[in-house]
Amino acid sequence: MSEQAITYFNQAQMMLLDLHSSILRSLMAKQSMEEARQGNQETVELFDGVIQRDGLQDACSAGLDRIKLKLHANIRAIEAYELLIGVAAGAMLQISKQALSIAYGKQANAPEGARVSSSCVRDLIWDGRNQSMHYEDTHLEPIRNERNNVVVKRSSWVESFRMLSVQNPGCFEMAQPFRSLALDVLDVLGWTYDYSKFESDMRNLIGAKPRA
Repeated sequence: MSEQAITYFNQAQMMLLDLHSSILRSLMAKQSMEEARQGNQETVELFDGVIQRDGLQDACSAGLDRIKLKLHANIRAIEAYELLIGVAAGAMLQISKQALSIAYGKQANAPEGARVSSSCVRDLIWDGRNQSMHYEDTHLEPIRNERNNVVVKRSSWVESFRMLSVQNPGCFEMAQPFRSLALDVLDVLGWTYDYSKFESDMRNLIGAKPRA
């Protein structure tokens, strides 16, 4: 099955490169939009201070409204970029997990790869893929019935991500509204800005030779 996994991974290269490039472009655009948001936020606060201090409500109203519209547009754009990044990062993890499934079947049968914080490359791929595909159904704790029997298990990635959150402050935060944490997974794996590392790690896991 390893040969099938290698073929699958090779065939997916163009898509993976496009996804990775999309993440980098979106991260740059998000950063630019965040800088614009900060500037507009500071301007709104400045206008508010002038109005409160000097009572220039009428003179400042039109300009303030325009800046607030720009600020709201900045926030919506940032949210859109975050969504795009999450989808692209999740797709990279899906392809990676599929390659491992083709090669080894079950997660436990696959090699762990390098240790990463409290986890390993294999488990980060598996947990990251599952979380990114099903984050809206996250259960931080088991759900029990009136007889105290577990009827819905805690989501499979929760325990691992909790430990990773402690080791990587600001990342792997699971709180409502839940969101995809696929980018956090790519970050901790060192894949976000280094496609060659992503490819090397994956080829090591599925037993493929590096491309010439």
